Amino acid sequence: MVMAIVFFGIYMMELDKQIKVVSWVWSDFFRAICGAVLYIITSLICVTKGHGDSALIVGGVFGLLAGLLFAYDTYTIFLQIRITRQHAAASTDDRV
Repeated sequence: MVMAIVFFGIYMMELDKQIKVVSWVWSDFFRAICGAVLYIITSLICVTKGHGDSALIVGGVFGLLAGLLFAYDTYTIFLQIRITRQHAAASTDDRV
C-alpha cells in the first residue's frame, strides 16, 4: 500500500513526465503484481487459519478483495503495455 501511495503521488504531481530515467509503466506493473500476490497469499493464510476467529476470516475476505483489485490493476497495466508495444512496433516510414 505504501508503494501505491508513492506512485499516486508521483502521477499526481506529474513527476513521471519529468523523470525520464525510470520506465514508469513497468515499475507500476511490478508494483501491482507484487501487491496482488502478497495480498492474495496473506489473505488465504488468514482465511485458512481463522477457524473460530470471525475477525480473522473477515479480514482475510477483505484482503482477497483487495488482492483481486490489485490483480485487475495488473491486467489493465498489462493491456496498456501491450498496446504501446504494438504502436512502437508499427512502421513509421512514410515511403511505401
